Amino acid sequence: MAITTLDGALAGMRAPENLLKVGATMEAVGVHHSFMYTSGRPGAGAAGGQGLGGAALTSKTGQIPWTNPGAGNSYLARFEAAASTVGTLLLLDRLWENDTIAETTTTGQTINSAAFPARDSAGSTNGAGIMVAIEVSTATTNAGAITNTTLTYTNQAGTGSRTATMGSFPATAVAGTFVQFQLAAGDTGVRSIQTLTLGTSYGGGAIHLVAYRVLAILGLSLINTSVAVDALTGGFVRCFDNTVPFLVWLPSVTTATTVNGQLIVTQG
Repeated sequence: MAITTLDGALAGMRAPENLLKVGATMEAVGVHHSFMYTSGRPGAGAAGGQGLGGAALTSKTGQIPWTNPGAGNSYLARFEAAASTVGTLLLLDRLWENDTIAETTTTGQTINSAAFPARDSAGSTNGAGIMVAIEVSTATTNAGAITNTTLTYTNQAGTGSRTATMGSFPATAVAGTFVQFQLAAGDTGVRSIQTLTLGTSYGGGAIHLVAYRVLAILGLSLINTSVAVDALTGGFVRCFDNTVPFLVWLPSVTTATTVNGQLIVTQG
């Protein structure tokens, strides 16, 4: 059954998951950075080793620990963090990822993604609220910014042959760089991915596609000062079974950043 009262939310609160990501150096101001490959708690993850079609995720090394409820549902009760620099912290659910993208191939690479799990914003496989990014696990070697990377996909309404674009992929992107695709006008999510076209060689390194859903966002405008959202201010977001939470940072400076925080889930 769903939790429908504050008393129910309080009664169902689980023990907090303490978070610490240490000393991540960012690519550039305004370029998102995944903490998936940064040491701390949880520890650093690694590339998944899947093929181009990828795999739906129910767990991943490097994710924030997650336990499904014995019965009922899970909701975000509190997300709190402080950082050693100014920026914005995103809590995301990682639904799907792939591997073996050819970084020097400039023509279309067929993805035909494995089905995403039923963890879109409605708890279905339709893709509502699901976005896609390129994540770097080993630094690329492209000499300049790349502005012609595209993705063809099926949107949340089941319409195929849609094209997502990327404003700019940065030069020599460091590990952790996380660059989001902009969907076609009117689309609000991705149900599946068909083709990735880099357009220009990324030179080397290792990149991956990641499909994800945003669970919460914290604007950290003061250094080492904690900010939080709770069940009320965070919209009481439902987190579906087998959620794979991880952190992404939007930096205002490129200084190495350490983040401390807590994630609390309520279940019932």
